Amino acid sequence: MSRPEPEDLNALLHQCQKQQKAAQTELYNWLAPKLLGLCLRYLPDHDNAEDVMQDAFVKIFLQLHKFRGEGSFEGWAKRIAVNTALTALKAQKKIYFERDLTIVENVDFTEEDPLQLSAEEIGACIQTLPSGYRTILNLFLIENFSHAEIAQQLGIGESTSRSQYARARQVLMKMLKEKLHTQPDQTPNFIIH
Repeated sequence: MSRPEPEDLNALLHQCQKQQKAAQTELYNWLAPKLLGLCLRYLPDHDNAEDVMQDAFVKIFLQLHKFRGEGSFEGWAKRIAVNTALTALKAQKKIYFERDLTIVENVDFTEEDPLQLSAEEIGACIQTLPSGYRTILNLFLIENFSHAEIAQQLGIGESTSRSQYARARQVLMKMLKEKLHTQPDQTPNFIIH
């Protein structure tokens, strides 16, 4: 369960800039569950994800003076965590881009499809995708990065980002469709654009 945003976030951030330990602990306790969940989307190994989250917090605290209050602080912190996770993936050479871009059948869902998949079930399917697919899917769908931003972050061409996303989407849709038919008598409630 995530904690609500601190009542006076600006005061808390100011205290953190002054390196007040109690304020840093409060900020950490508020953001840690959210940032760990984010890191787990990129690095499924829990220990690696925790290490990346800790690295992200170090960067957040060191760069706190750069936050200008434009947009949400949580969004700013998440962007740092995403960049830290991507840096870790690249350093560990854990991003593998599929070379076989053979198009799988186009999968559509109909009202007759049985099952409503939970967010956890969809997330579990995403975690089984190859790392390149999973990374680009997370960046595009969840973090709302453009393909140009993804290309810049990952050091790939924008067309590679687009093709990997299209293939990842097809593979995921096929997985979800197969999962739908393993648990009857419910209706789907998800759409992946």
